[in-house]
Amino acid sequence: MGALFKFNKHNRHNLVAAIIMILFIFTLGGISYLEELTSPINSKSVSEYEVLIRPGASSSQIANLLADKGLIRHPLLFKALVRFRGAESDLKTGYYNLSTGMSIDQMIDKIVNGKVITQEFTIPEGFTVEEIAQEITKQFTFSKKEFLQTARGFKFGQAVKNEGRKYNVEGYLFPETYQVPKGTNPKGIIKVMLEEFKAELDERIISKIEDSGLTLDEVITIASLIEAEAKYDVERRLISSVIHNRLDKNMALQIDATIQYILPEHKSKILYSDLAIESPYNTYQHVGLPPGPINNPGLDSIKAALNPKETNYLYYFALDDGSHKFSKTYREHLRLQNKLKY
Repeated sequence: MGALFKFNKHNRHNLVAAIIMILFIFTLGGISYLEELTSPINSKSVSEYEVLIRPGASSSQIANLLADKGLIRHPLLFKALVRFRGAESDLKTGYYNLSTGMSIDQMIDKIVNGKVITQEFTIPEGFTVEEIAQEITKQFTFSKKEFLQTARGFKFGQAVKNEGRKYNVEGYLFPETYQVPKGTNPKGIIKVMLEEFKAELDERIISKIEDSGLTLDEVITIASLIEAEAKYDVERRLISSVIHNRLDKNMALQIDATIQYILPEHKSKILYSDLAIESPYNTYQHVGLPPGPINNPGLDSIKAALNPKETNYLYYFALDDGSHKFSKTYREHLRLQNKLKY
C-alpha cells in the first residue's frame, strides 16, 4: 500500500517554508503578530521608493534590499512568504515603485506579475535612425552613440540584403508611441519597434507586396522616399507614381531627400555642390533605388508605395507651402517653374 501523501521536491520546499513560518509566528506571539509584521509599514504617511531588482537576484537579496529601504520589517518573513507561495522562480527583474503603504503580499504580487516602471516615447513618421537616437536618449540612460552602434550592426530577418546602407534597421523601426520597462537597453528598444513593424503589416499588405514584384526592402525604401517628400496625404500616391514611373523608365530618381540623408546636418536648401557627393544614396548620380530606406515610414506611405496613382508624371517640384506641382515632361516642368518666377 502506498503512502497516504506524496510530496515532490517543490512541495517539500514549500512545506519546510510553511513550518518555518508557523514556528516563527508562534515564537513571536501568534497570528495577530504575523498580520502586524506583514502589514504596511506606514499607511498614513506613505513614502514611495524606486527599487531595482537586478537579474539573478535571490529572494534573500530582494528581502534585504526592501528591508534596507524601510519597506518591510523582517527579511526572513518576506523570504518565507515567497517560499510558501512557491514564487521564488517567478520574481521578475526591473524597476518597481514600492511604498510603505503596501503589505508584503502586495509587494510580492507586484514583483511576481512584473508590474515594473515603464517609460513612454513617441517616434513620428519619417524619423531617421539618427533622429530616433536623438529623441529617445533624452529619456534613457544610454547614449546616442550606443544606440547607433547597436542599430548599425543589428541583424534581423531576410529583408536586408543590400550592402552600403547606413543602418540595417532603417525603415523598420515603426513610428508609434511605445511603453517599455525602465532601463531597457538599445537592443531591447529596437526589438520592440521591429515587432511593431511586423504587427502592422497585416495579411493584405503582405499579399500586396508579394504581388507587386518588389521585395519588402524595396517597398519600404520607396515608402521612405514618399514619407520624406510628401507633406500632404493627398500627394502620397502622386509622388509614388513619379517614383514608379521613373524606375520603369530607368531614369535617375533625383530626389533631394536622399541627398539630405547623406549630409552631416540638415540643410534648408540643397546646393549644386551637394549633388556631386559620392554616395550610393545619391539618386542624382545613381539610377534606381538607394541601397535602403532613408527614414522610417508610416503605414500611409507604405500603402502609397504599393498603390501608386496611375499617371504619366515624371517630374514634380515643391511650392512654398510644401505642396507640389506635377508634370509629364521636362519642358512642362520648366514652364511651370518659370511661370512661378514671374
